[in-house]
Amino acid sequence: MIPRDPLMLQRQLAGLAALEANVRTALRALYVTYPTAARPQSDDEVFEVTTARILAEFCDDLLVALEDHRSHVSPRLKKLRHPDQTAWPF
Repeated sequence: MIPRDPLMLQRQLAGLAALEANVRTALRALYVTYPTAARPQSDDEVFEVTTARILAEFCDDLLVALEDHRSHVSPRLKKLRHPDQTAWPF
């Protein structure tokens, strides 16, 4: 459910932006720690790399879901004539 209060929408968008930043940071850390997770899977792969690959896929799915939710919340905020103030200024 999307809240109707503009302040709640702003807080929700700010929370989504913070969550997105944390997920992207975790995803980068995974690829730095396990660079082979970005390559195609092999049959003799170490279990840790397989787990890292699965976690990276979950992070990608979460980022897609966050963007989808943000695309639903942002128009609602604009409809209430309040700009999205959670976007990066640069």
